[in-house]
Amino acid sequence: MERNHPVQLSLTTLVEQLDDLFLQRATRAYRVSSGLQREAAPVPEHPALLRSEAFEVTSELLASPRVDEAKHARLVLLRRHLSRAFVDGQAAAASAAKLGFLADRTFFAAAKTWTPREALRELPRLASRESRVTLTAELSTLLSANESLVARTLDQTLEAIAALKFTPTTFVEELHGRPVGPRLEAAATVLAQTQDASLDLLGYALKKLDPLLTPRSASAHDADRTALAPWLFEAFRREDLTHAISRCLGDLGLSPNAEGRITIDSDARPGRDPAPQCFELSVPDQIRLLLTPELGFDAYAGWLRAWGIALHRAHVGRALPFVERRLGDRSIVDAVGLLFESFLLDEGWLKRYLRLTANQAKEAARAFASRQLLQLRRSAGLSLYSHEAMSRGSWAGLTDDYVPRLSSALGVEVPRGQELYEIDPFGDRLLHLDAFALEQVMRAHLQERFNEDFWRNPATGRWLTELASRGQHDDAPVVAKSLGVESASLAEAARHRVLVMGA
Repeated sequence: MERNHPVQLSLTTLVEQLDDLFLQRATRAYRVSSGLQREAAPVPEHPALLRSEAFEVTSELLASPRVDEAKHARLVLLRRHLSRAFVDGQAAAASAAKLGFLADRTFFAAAKTWTPREALRELPRLASRESRVTLTAELSTLLSANESLVARTLDQTLEAIAALKFTPTTFVEELHGRPVGPRLEAAATVLAQTQDASLDLLGYALKKLDPLLTPRSASAHDADRTALAPWLFEAFRREDLTHAISRCLGDLGLSPNAEGRITIDSDARPGRDPAPQCFELSVPDQIRLLLTPELGFDAYAGWLRAWGIALHRAHVGRALPFVERRLGDRSIVDAVGLLFESFLLDEGWLKRYLRLTANQAKEAARAFASRQLLQLRRSAGLSLYSHEAMSRGSWAGLTDDYVPRLSSALGVEVPRGQELYEIDPFGDRLLHLDAFALEQVMRAHLQERFNEDFWRNPATGRWLTELASRGQHDDAPVVAKSLGVESASLAEAARHRVLVMGA
């Protein structure tokens, strides 16, 4: 007992300091993304997290029969964070060099100077196909020439995973709290089951861009352009965005700013990141929502997703321990964001809040279903590719796997050059697929309880705030079981998009 007391005290102190560290990091991220602060030094990792001792001590406590069930559950959440933080910390310098290259290196293409990050973000937004082709070629060349930056990060990541006595697969299982194998099998199955429907709708969407384009002749940038549905820009106007979402939240009985816990920033500033984002400074009391009015699917989906996440985090129980407020299974939070985003799949929602005609609403719902299915298939393809690449542990010759696998997933030819940059050692793409599966369970449950138009029922808002109040204690499979589903199905999530698409 005397031996364990100082150990427990040091972990308690560490957790208290982590809460402050999360606040500092989120504050910095918000200030930089909002344009309030151009240059800000990164917040360094907690020194204890750069060593494996904290992970080892937590593991010893988990093995102790004297630890009660509630504390055991919190220690599991803490150890997941410690393992990821340790691996991140070991590769921090190499990762910073990679991120610096993506953010700061410049090149000239399509009559403009770009950084790689800007090019990756803005490529689908270029209306001119000739410009997209030119930018893709120059970007691929630059990325390929700097693959060594990514290779160093991946090498150090593998070394850190091994130092914790994990394999790449068991490391992801540690982070997620569930097996990898069945989820990869589900990803492969969904790719096979939705291949024909995806190609049919992609062919239709490509014709909207250019009557001469087909999946055989198109490239990845064309598929990404269809996901923006530019032919529907006039129906998704920037001036309607705030009113439409505020009205929906009002129908749900949700305060848009969660009684002051959410600060909404929509002020135009130089250097501001245009992507909708939610920053969790302190949960639940200090949430920052960065929103830029824009037109089109991307803006509406991004605003709905970010606002849904912000509201979820702003209703977490204030009295919960740090690990249950800030750590835990991120796929649950992302599933809530997807639930809000997926209002755009519903013709009734589109007609009520955007006042679209029946034909416009049907076209928009089909196009958005196609967009989400493309995102799901991309994550499935990258999950399978990343698993194989990390298991192999060698980065040479990956193009021969990456290009055909991602080309099959997207239905169009993908460029070379991104095969190392797209490797996901932490399994975040798998969590994205888990979010799709859980969102399907949530939506079906809400439709059964509150009818098809659950998105305008105050009872739905109360259900959402009650779910948020539980914090992050439970993983996605536990949440699914609490809603009467033994196992959330990725196939069902994909099937719903196919049904909306009418393919």
